[in-house]
Amino acid sequence: MEEPEKIEVPIPESKIKLVTKRLWKFTKRFFMVFGILLLVYFFSAYILSRITVEGKHEKNATIEIWLMKSGVHTDFVVPVKTKIKDWSTEFPIKNTIANDTTTPLVAIGWGDKNFYMNTPTWADLTFKTAISAMAGLGTSSIHVTYYYYILPDRPVISLKLSENQYRNLVKYIEKSLYRNDKKQAIYIVPRMKSVMGQNDAYYEARNNYSIFRTCNSWINNGLKAADKKACLWTPFAGGIFYQYGK
Repeated sequence: MEEPEKIEVPIPESKIKLVTKRLWKFTKRFFMVFGILLLVYFFSAYILSRITVEGKHEKNATIEIWLMKSGVHTDFVVPVKTKIKDWSTEFPIKNTIANDTTTPLVAIGWGDKNFYMNTPTWADLTFKTAISAMAGLGTSSIHVTYYYYILPDRPVISLKLSENQYRNLVKYIEKSLYRNDKKQAIYIVPRMKSVMGQNDAYYEARNNYSIFRTCNSWINNGLKAADKKACLWTPFAGGIFYQYGK
């Protein structure tokens, strides 16, 4: 027995126009709302970064640290060894390629783990990585770089901390780390060797990176923990450097 012939019923042109019109209306509304949210975000970032959270000016502030800006990112740069903290025990120098124990300074920054692991240069940034980072979908890591001196080609802020202020900063950084059963920072072995410089290392960190919790807001919160001048909130390096007249 032969099957009855299938007859395709064409979609009325009026229905196609209706669907297209609705889709276009939805697209316009989406981009309008997105644009408004983007404006609110940047406006809030600008205003809140100009509101100062005052710090303490202690007379016995003898420990010098630095805020060093690299592009859009900011690091704490601190002495490798003081009587308060030996960072070479927290972040073993043997985990770096150079394994050079003569470096007197260490830069410590926090950021999106996927970005750190897969983006050796801005040219390598993918849409997926960017969206994941902005939406807070990935994990984070601490990036450590040992230095011989403060790099002269970077914007830098020099700060003097008392022993108590520095101790509070150390505790803040320590609390940002995930640890193993031996209470050690968890070293990350990058799959892409190109993300590793001679004096670099990465460690597992707490919290997720997002457009509201960025590498710069992590620095800003560290300044608050150390009772130093900071922004009320900022996702950008510019806010921090504004507070210090840079």
